[in-house]
Amino acid sequence: MVKIYADMREAKSGVIKALSGMENIELSVGELPCGDYVLSPEVAVERKSANDFVLSVMSGRVFEQVGRMKMDFKRPIVMIEGDPLKTRSQIDPKAVAGAISSLIAIQEVSVIMVADAAETAVMLSTMARHLQEGLGYEINLHPKKPKPNPDAAQYVISSLPGVGPGNAKKLLDHFGSIIRVMTATTEEIMKVKGIGPKTAVRIHELIHFGEDASVQPAPVA
Repeated sequence: MVKIYADMREAKSGVIKALSGMENIELSVGELPCGDYVLSPEVAVERKSANDFVLSVMSGRVFEQVGRMKMDFKRPIVMIEGDPLKTRSQIDPKAVAGAISSLIAIQEVSVIMVADAAETAVMLSTMARHLQEGLGYEINLHPKKPKPNPDAAQYVISSLPGVGPGNAKKLLDHFGSIIRVMTATTEEIMKVKGIGPKTAVRIHELIHFGEDASVQPAPVA
């Protein structure tokens, strides 16, 4: 069973009704310290209609609510039902967009827009299941299968932690091949312009994951 905690203020909402009718969802309604729904020890959700969101932007209430959630939860989410940019209000839509941008870009809060209460329930139940049970399958983080060529070599090296396309090219230019990058010592990796000590250590640790950490490969001639 996937468990979702809901604040008592949501007791009469269409979301609670929809969640109650779902299989494998255990719903607990009570007084929450912040947010409207708790999906995991790290994730809380504040649900708002589009009109309520706009009003809370004008009053500043949404930022206070987010602030309280951030004190108790690592990943707060604001879920908006409807389009807040198309409500009939005195506030400029650009100000609403600015508030959404601030929540996402500055406060690092996830903002999700859905059509109605039914979609909110579907999203909440799906996120709760993923958070509590996982996806049920492994995600392929490198799905493409490039053919051997310089671009493919750069693609492979770019998957190393802290590397990316730019540093991948620098590493390949410096060492000449994937195998020489993979057999380089931490000290040799640090000699590549743009690769700092922390990144070099992370690269070396990933390449040699599972090996004796005290054993460093021999320097490349």
